[in-house]
Amino acid sequence: MKRIILVLVVTLLSMATGIAVEKWHKSEDGSLFYIDTEAKYNWHGAWNECARKNMSLIAIDSRYKHLQIDTLIKKLFAACPSFWIAGHDNAIDLRYEWATSGEIFSFTNWGPGQPDRLNNNEHCILIWQNTWQWYDLPCGHKLGFICEENRYIKEKAKELEILKKECQKDDDVGKSKNIALFINSKPTFEYLKSSN
Repeated sequence: MKRIILVLVVTLLSMATGIAVEKWHKSEDGSLFYIDTEAKYNWHGAWNECARKNMSLIAIDSRYKHLQIDTLIKKLFAACPSFWIAGHDNAIDLRYEWATSGEIFSFTNWGPGQPDRLNNNEHCILIWQNTWQWYDLPCGHKLGFICEENRYIKEKAKELEILKKECQKDDDVGKSKNIALFINSKPTFEYLKSSN
């Protein structure tokens, strides 16, 4: 009997530790995020993990984006873990910018007394545990992270979807035979249609 109970306990423990934590989430507007709460990534490692998923470390560059992610993480977590976000002042000291776009911060959600740049060693930005506000920390510190869909890929996907619908509409009425899609050095698309 003891052996059966021991086998049951071991089986239940192995099942409990083998349960996958859901890391893919959608916000109320349908935007896709990858949220990893494991405190095992420095800022650069978090950046790389997002890139491996064709995503970007999140840039909370507007009040809308702040409310979007704040609502999502408050819904998912009773107590906020700490997460790396894409903000930093690594390029120019005291100029905080988003690594994903190079844009200087126009929206902020700093915690009290932040950024404090303790010992001039804190250059990467995070959402701090339980305050839901931003703090600076040394980039080598290990935290979780939040990825968002790559904004340029997302924009181009929308443009392609519009083009596909336009092509289907033209094909339905026999107006279009050839379509060429060019990607130039800028992150834009140009469309050429032939009506032959």
